[in-house]
Parts: sequence; structure tokens; C-alpha cells
Amino acid sequence: MKSYTKKGLYNSYDKKHKERDSLDYYSTPSAEVTNILNELNLDFNNMTILEPCCGGGHMYKGIQDYINQHPDNYPDAIIATDVMERDAGIAFPHETGEQYDFLSDNYQLPVDTHIDYIIMNPPYSTIEPFTIRALEIAERGVLLLGRLQFLEGKGRYENILKDNPPTDVYVYVDRIKCYKNGNTQDSEPSAQAYAWFYWDLKAETAHPPYIHWIKRA
Repeated sequence: MKSYTKKGLYNSYDKKHKERDSLDYYSTPSAEVTNILNELNLDFNNMTILEPCCGGGHMYKGIQDYINQHPDNYPDAIIATDVMERDAGIAFPHETGEQYDFLSDNYQLPVDTHIDYIIMNPPYSTIEPFTIRALEIAERGVLLLGRLQFLEGKGRYENILKDNPPTDVYVYVDRIKCYKNGNTQDSEPSAQAYAWFYWDLKAETAHPPYIHWIKRA
């Protein structure tokens, strides 16, 4: 299903843009990662998963919790990277630094590593180039948490959605909260509508996105 390359959208990206700004870091509730993986029931057995904007490890924890619930569906590796180090009190294996800038041609992965799945919640300011890059790198699927408004916008339509729409969209019927700067103690209600977007890169034929509804965990 992968059919295009638009490297210019991230090669020319301003490396001083605010994806490095901690104010653009909103951590994913770990339980919601486990929640969507239970819905999708993806085949992780002997696969490699990449989380390229791992933040404080909340998404990594959600992936690991899902795998712990399904020990017969264990991946070969979960690779977690981020351009910045953020401490959320979660111990997990990850790599950080400028060489782990997902939007850079110098993004470092182990030699000869084939990435089967990419699971991510990128900064919304860079969601478009992150998505394009993920669709190029992943071999089997890309799972993205983003605002529901990811589906709108002429630029996003032309650069992504027209030729490579997601296979499935899971819209939250209730509001979840992504935590600013990883502060899970923030109890203010969320004003954002979120959805999970999944691209099945092994689908034999393209079709309009299937729309599903999901309740928060």
C-alpha cells in the first residue's frame, strides 16, 4: 500500500522548530495505548516496534502492558527514541539526543534494522512530517494518536490523506487527556477530541478508511 515519498517535507524541516520545546510535549495515557492495541489485535510476534517520540515512556509502558497480557504475541524488540530526555519516573530502555531526531536524515537506528510497526503520538506541530516519515520507514503498520482535526486541512490532504489515507480511524466517544509535559497529576478536563489512526501497510487493496468508535480505558 506504500506508494510515495515526500522527503522534502521533513528534510527541509526547521530543526529549531518547537518539537524541541517541552511545551509541545503531551504524554499519552498508557492505558489508552493498551486499549487500542487490544482493539486492533496486531501481530507483533517476532516483529520490531519503533516509538520515535517516546517522551517519558508512557506509550512504551502501554505497549509493554499489552504484550504482558499477550505473552504469545511477543515482539523481537521495542525501540524507543526521542530528541529530548524527559524524566517521568518510568524506567524503560530508550535513546535520546540530536542523533535521534526522527525528522533528520541522520536519525540513528541499529544497522540492518527493519521496522515492522511504528506507534507514536508526535508533537502536533510536526504531526505531518512525522506521519510521512513513519509511512516510509514502517513495513507493516503505523499507529498514530492525534487530534481528530488531523483529518482536515488542505496541506495534509494533499501530502498524506489523498493518496495514503489511514486504513482505520478509531474516534473516542469520550474525551481522553494527554498530559502537558507528562504531568499526569493534572486533573483539568480535556478540551481536545482525539482519535487513533492506523495504516495497514500490508493491505492488499486500498479502500476508504473504516470509521470505528472507541471508549476510553
